[in-house]
Amino acid sequence: MKADAEKKVSRRRRASGRERLPKAAGSEEEPAAGYAGTAVRNAGISSAEGQASRAVRRNRRRAASLNLVFVLFFSAVTLITVGMCISYLRMKETVTSQTKENEALESELSTLRSENDALLENVNNSIDWDYVRNAAILKLGMSFATEDQIVWYNNNSDSSEVRQYRDVPS
Repeated sequence: MKADAEKKVSRRRRASGRERLPKAAGSEEEPAAGYAGTAVRNAGISSAEGQASRAVRRNRRRAASLNLVFVLFFSAVTLITVGMCISYLRMKETVTSQTKENEALESELSTLRSENDALLENVNNSIDWDYVRNAAILKLGMSFATEDQIVWYNNNSDSSEVRQYRDVPS
């Protein structure tokens, strides 16, 4: 049990960079008061140099880990940006195709309206209004309205609506 716990601790120390260095053979002397840390004592390095090399190792580890984080972050940002660009281009293509379709439909509508106007003109020109009037008067016994048959309504409001309050006289 104790050996397993020591292995876990030593793995953590190695992972965190605080691994203990073995003592040099025959060096059993105690370090001076200015030394800090077992690695510095065992390597025989001054405390300033040991702290500097420790700081360098720590900075290198940070730089290596930050590089991975930054690479992953910028990769994700790049993928999102490329996805947004593709989405934008698809939407732009959709808008362009719909615009072309609208222009084609408007052109077709204009053509149909002009054809409709031409056909209406042909129908109006083909009707002999004198014949219609004579047939109505002579064959059907119709006559034009006289002044006493015409009822004028005064509409003072802005609407084009006429309200009937009583029956129209016959």
